[in-house]
Amino acid sequence: MNRKCDNGNEPQGARLFMALEIPEDVKNVLSDLQMCFSGLKWTAASNMHLTLRFIGMVPQTHLELIQQSLRRVQNDSFRLVIAGLGLFRRRTGGILWAGVNKEPALLKLKRQVDDALRLSAGLSVKEESFSPHLTLSRLKNALSPALKKQVQAKAAEQFGEFAVTGFTLYRSILRPSGAIHEPVERYKLTAQPMHK
Repeated sequence: MNRKCDNGNEPQGARLFMALEIPEDVKNVLSDLQMCFSGLKWTAASNMHLTLRFIGMVPQTHLELIQQSLRRVQNDSFRLVIAGLGLFRRRTGGILWAGVNKEPALLKLKRQVDDALRLSAGLSVKEESFSPHLTLSRLKNALSPALKKQVQAKAAEQFGEFAVTGFTLYRSILRPSGAIHEPVERYKLTAQPMHK
């Protein structure tokens, strides 16, 4: 059963994205990593998630259609492993991330979410390469050799495994102190049958 989240008064528009929620124990392990990387501004544990699709600004009048479309997505639950660190290079700075294994079920769910948004909700959804990851830190300065060495040392380290039992439509609220992500609605996946 899908669950709506009460967020109080609704704005005229919403900045939306689709993501998987990360269990607290995995977020705690990832948060503890910041002790190995002094001087980096770490992503708050409350904001850690695995993005499936960034939607962008949507008029409030279109929100219900998006929610109805996502309720039609059907997929089995599955497991994901969080392992390895890596860096995305940007024109200035970059992103430090934790890797996520490309499970076929994850890729299937990603396609289903995109199709729901494109075909049922009528949104313009661009084709894009999907590199599942969890953003740990957004770097403003050039990637130093010392940082690259630190990341390489943890390239094969495993940080946790968890069951994906649903996905979430989020609203992102931009504040001077940083973005706040609020769940708008959660969508359940079908539980896998127990094997004797």
